[in-house]
Amino acid sequence: MAVDPKLALSAVEVEMIRDLRSRMNRRAVSPQAAATLGGVVYKACARWGIDPNATPISLTPAEVVAAAAEADLARLSQIARGLEDYRQSAPTRWPHAVAAGAPQSILTRRLVLAGREAPKSE
Repeated sequence: MAVDPKLALSAVEVEMIRDLRSRMNRRAVSPQAAATLGGVVYKACARWGIDPNATPISLTPAEVVAAAAEADLARLSQIARGLEDYRQSAPTRWPHAVAAGAPQSILTRRLVLAGREAPKSE
């Protein structure tokens, strides 16, 4: 699959995304700490082309994981915005979204779109 040059990420950006994804996979000390880290991840995603002003799509965390797996950048932006709205509206439920892999799936998909990781279906 040819990668669109507009979706390219630098080596530093790739490492930043992987570090954030790794951090999301570790248990936070509290739901509030997890929610704060989720906000950091969302804000950082804007640096990597995920539009923070996209129209949100409301999905459950499990639906986020499934939808992100095939999303283009525009759809990924909508999914990420919907997940951010979920985080803001229910910070105590946020750890469940992290446990389901919802924010991690967005980060992984961004790496896939940049050609830096292979899609799971391959």
